[in-house]
Amino acid sequence: MAFFYVRRSGAMTSEQMVEMNERMEATGIGLRDKLALMEMMGVENEAFDSRPLSPYEAFEGLHRLINQTVHGAKIQRFKPIGDRKRFHTFEIHSEEGETLGYLNMMYLKKGIPCYYLVYVEVTPPFRRMGLGHRILKAFMTFLEEKKAVGLLDNIIPPEEATYEIYTKLGWKPLREIVAGEGLPGRNQYMVFIPESVPNRNPGKELIRILFTLGKRRPVIDMHDNEDMVRRAIDEFRSVYGALIKIFKTEIDVGISTPLMRFMFTRLTTQLLGFRRRITQLIGYTGGESLEQITFSEAIKELPIQPYSIWRKEAEHAQIWGEAELLQRLPKELKEEPTLFIESLPLYKRPYLSEWIKRGGDLRSPSLRISDLLTLGFDPTRLREFHHEGVTYIFERVSPHLCPSLIRKRKFLNQLAPFLPSTRIVGATVQINPPVGIFQDRGNVYALRKKVAGIHSQEALDQLQERAHLKGMNQSLGLDRMLSNTIHEVERWLRSRLHLSQRKEVEDLAYFVPWDIEMNLPRLHVDDTGIGLETLWIA
Repeated sequence: MAFFYVRRSGAMTSEQMVEMNERMEATGIGLRDKLALMEMMGVENEAFDSRPLSPYEAFEGLHRLINQTVHGAKIQRFKPIGDRKRFHTFEIHSEEGETLGYLNMMYLKKGIPCYYLVYVEVTPPFRRMGLGHRILKAFMTFLEEKKAVGLLDNIIPPEEATYEIYTKLGWKPLREIVAGEGLPGRNQYMVFIPESVPNRNPGKELIRILFTLGKRRPVIDMHDNEDMVRRAIDEFRSVYGALIKIFKTEIDVGISTPLMRFMFTRLTTQLLGFRRRITQLIGYTGGESLEQITFSEAIKELPIQPYSIWRKEAEHAQIWGEAELLQRLPKELKEEPTLFIESLPLYKRPYLSEWIKRGGDLRSPSLRISDLLTLGFDPTRLREFHHEGVTYIFERVSPHLCPSLIRKRKFLNQLAPFLPSTRIVGATVQINPPVGIFQDRGNVYALRKKVAGIHSQEALDQLQERAHLKGMNQSLGLDRMLSNTIHEVERWLRSRLHLSQRKEVEDLAYFVPWDIEMNLPRLHVDDTGIGLETLWIA
């Protein structure tokens, strides 16, 4: 049985919030940089909704400034240039020239002129304020002028309220236009046919366009990914420049404060997380390289501060989880979750094996920004916890993920009865949901039992990069076996879940058996070949 535990903290002021606001005002940085810095501090949810901003009074002027920026925003179209022959872009610009949103489209012609809407995004602080509606209307006006059909891929399920964003503007499901004419591929496409289009029943032409679109999908995804990486690089560089301005005094005299270290550490970990994600993007070749973002030697030498040490005024520490377990936890953990957890030993995962061999120091006070850049991740995010003969792992997660973490815990527990009594590709599937979730001082931690395995992505990296595993992997195809097992488990889950639950599968993490001390996979061998004994879902 789960329960919700609350401890009232002593009233404290949010000095770091006030200090950051004063520094931002003094340096005159732009609104987008202000909002990006606030998001890094984990205050975006409270600051961007319609409720009173307390205890964030330091940022109370931002609501008015955001509204003014949205009101004065203009939409500008950019024609294709260079090798982007068919790609057009709309951008939403503030009066100061800051970009608030994007719309990418691709020109297709197979019998009739058609523009395929590739991508629409409004930056988070400016969402739900009408900008998405405005940029879609601009796109539709453009289609009217060009006498062209509009096509988009609507991934929003029809049962969700936001599905009506398009239908209310006059978009129709493609199946209503080409019913019975052999609709290929995915069926969530939507069509807009302006009054200016001569052919009011372009069903056959649309089918031909869809086949062309399918062939060009890799090119579309490649250009879309390049745009996303370019914009992200620009934003990282902008935020880094803003932080340099904000902490100029400390940098000039060679000192640092906890707040300064916290902000630069947050920027570094976000940059590293982005670097890991973009290696998986279709068509990403490093053309828009993250090497464009360089840290000065002074910043690289900063000690890291990976977690918040501050409390908001009258903040409540909150704990969710299994009541019986949480009641038996140490008093110090329940009274000061952040300080207790951050004092625990680091989880010595395989990613750290080479670092440890080279004599790398894993004590948090000794780690610097340069160490994070070398490692490629934050090793302090995972901590080992031994309690009543059981070993657990604490994972520090981004504060905005707390609601989704609670939903995932519920989903995993609901998933347990669906798990097969027989094996999938030879593997027994088990769940490992959080047994506790802690929210304190702006930090969120998930507590799970330690399993005899590692994350599937870490396992793949070890198989493909570590010298003592490369040969084994090449001869036995272990990475393919591992990926295939996970793929089959995901397929099995989707086939047994309700349609509304299937998207939850995309957020699941998988852990595979591993000998951490020897840094070797644990495998079983039988007449059918080599496989995993167990696969844990978290």
